[in-house]
Amino acid sequence: MEAKGRVFYLLLPIFFLNGVGLLALSSASLMFVNGVYLKKQIFSVVLALITCAFFVKVPLLWLFKHRNTLLMLAFVGVFLVLIPGIGHVTNGARRWIHISGFSIQLSEFAKIALIIWLAGYVCENDSYCINFFKGFLKPVAICGGLAFLVLCEPDYGTAFLMMSIVLTILFLFGTSLRHLLFFLVTGGISFGILILLSPVRLRRITSFFDVEEHRFDATYQLWQGILCFASGGLWGNGIGLGRQKLAYLPEAHTDFIFPIIGEELGGVFAIAVIMFFLLFVSVASIALWQKKDAFVRALGLGAVLIIAFQVIINIAVVTGCFPTKGIALPFISYGGSNLVAMYALVGLIINCLRSNGLCNGTKSMRPVGWLK
Repeated sequence: MEAKGRVFYLLLPIFFLNGVGLLALSSASLMFVNGVYLKKQIFSVVLALITCAFFVKVPLLWLFKHRNTLLMLAFVGVFLVLIPGIGHVTNGARRWIHISGFSIQLSEFAKIALIIWLAGYVCENDSYCINFFKGFLKPVAICGGLAFLVLCEPDYGTAFLMMSIVLTILFLFGTSLRHLLFFLVTGGISFGILILLSPVRLRRITSFFDVEEHRFDATYQLWQGILCFASGGLWGNGIGLGRQKLAYLPEAHTDFIFPIIGEELGGVFAIAVIMFFLLFVSVASIALWQKKDAFVRALGLGAVLIIAFQVIINIAVVTGCFPTKGIALPFISYGGSNLVAMYALVGLIINCLRSNGLCNGTKSMRPVGWLK
């Protein structure tokens, strides 16, 4: 398939999903005065499209050369969020910075800097990918430092997402499975200890195993989301005719917007949304896997993984497969920072697909590790 054809099959599902998001948001935010959330989201769409166009045109060589600077800026930005008086606290979490009336979640953009740096690292060190220190421990430690700052906000979901992407990219580019298992065991134990030390999150985990029993307290949001799907059935109640958004389902316009789609547009339409996500991820992944250049391939796949993992986590959470965690549904949930970041990733993916195969001087990838 030619590059133009691939780009079409990438943009088609994205625009469809974004349109569904605006439609669902127009309904989910009816209870808010003057449709303020819908107006802000439309403005974010315009800004996101401009950002996407920028990342389509930005030279990949420039990103490669300045990857360390971009990662350092991500560290500084996430650190600034943690400082009282700079970072803004909402619902007990310090994740936003207010600038001229806008709230910016810098961790969304830190994920982009992370994959740019990691793509450059695996490109320069492809011959060391099976080495424990240089091929695994060093990149995990550096990326883990950024994830740790995000964890301190606290934002367990985004930190988990970051490290999942790092481990997946390292595995795809040759890191030994033994090294990954070592980290998964030690990291899992550490993550478990952090949950045990947090009564709120521990209660969230334990109540997850008996949702109905805790439906009036700890699992109230999840229970109301499940009721959305039950109420909508296969064909839905009609756009704007859902009842759970009327002060029953918290965060109906953000993390739990997918149940609103299920209630008003039905299970069939909800499955169609999932299929469009699958179309985007499959077309992008297959095309990017054929790229010969290590940086182009790793950068493009990293961008795809961020979008794909967020979709998996969000849908798994709102359907009761994972414990409740605040992760936005890309292109659909309300939130300007997430929407702009997702379109930036789309721009990077298109940029990588349009690349001639070599990043103007970076070396082409040779198979390493399990790819030999």
